[in-house]
Amino acid sequence: MFLTFILGLVAGFFAPHAEPHVKKGIEKVLLTDAPITPMELRLASFAACVLGAAILSMIFGAPHAVVLAVGALLGVLGPRLQETYRTSRNPDYDS
Repeated sequence: MFLTFILGLVAGFFAPHAEPHVKKGIEKVLLTDAPITPMELRLASFAACVLGAAILSMIFGAPHAVVLAVGALLGVLGPRLQETYRTSRNPDYDS
């Protein structure tokens, strides 16, 4: 179960880094003039990373969907939460 959580964290964290590769793949498959919107690209990238994590989770024999989803959510929101925590600990009193 912990391995599934870690896979979800990794999938969520690397979803923004996978966007250029997902965009190339989508453009090759669709071959249309309709451009993909940035929100659709982010969602497709996140879905591809979570799908990969789910496949790895099944290979390792620990398929827990809820734990994977929670890990992926924390992986996506982790950098933002970390930045919020960092700025709340060091408030800027000069402004």
